[in-house]
Amino acid sequence: MKPVMSCILNRRSVRTYIPQEVSVDDIMQLLTAASWAPSGNNLQPWKFSVVVNNKDLIKEVSSLTVFRNWVQNSSCLIAVFLDTKIANPKIESAHLKHIQSIGAAIQNILLAANELGLATCWIGEILKNEDQVRELLGVSDDLQLMAVISVGHSNKNSLKSKRRDISKNIISWL
Repeated sequence: MKPVMSCILNRRSVRTYIPQEVSVDDIMQLLTAASWAPSGNNLQPWKFSVVVNNKDLIKEVSSLTVFRNWVQNSSCLIAVFLDTKIANPKIESAHLKHIQSIGAAIQNILLAANELGLATCWIGEILKNEDQVRELLGVSDDLQLMAVISVGHSNKNSLKSKRRDISKNIISWL
């Protein structure tokens, strides 16, 4: 199997971490992967706030989600923001295009982390506390929180998952 397909098929959302730091070099690789995601007109509407190996701040950010019990055990949180100076939310079709680009950037982070042997989970539930997340991270109001990604080392060797048969997702084949 090709390496990209292997990463896609073996990537899992991990919610249990061991207390082991992640390297800044590895996080830089994840952010580099994110920056190469496709974006309309190559505007690259993403911004990142990284909390790495800072248990106190990770715990504070974790307190803003119902998943605090496992998020606080990660070694790194990457908050992903949409730069609204680039992606004007008043232009709905353009705004949607930029949000889709953010999704691609996040997926690149998840896949690159898998390749590096790191565990991740995409946390969307925390969005309801966007203002508090921005305040804790010192982020300006012109950045819209899209997700927080937990990063660390999994305490499980292999995680199982399944998907429905692809034929159930195809609505036409012309």
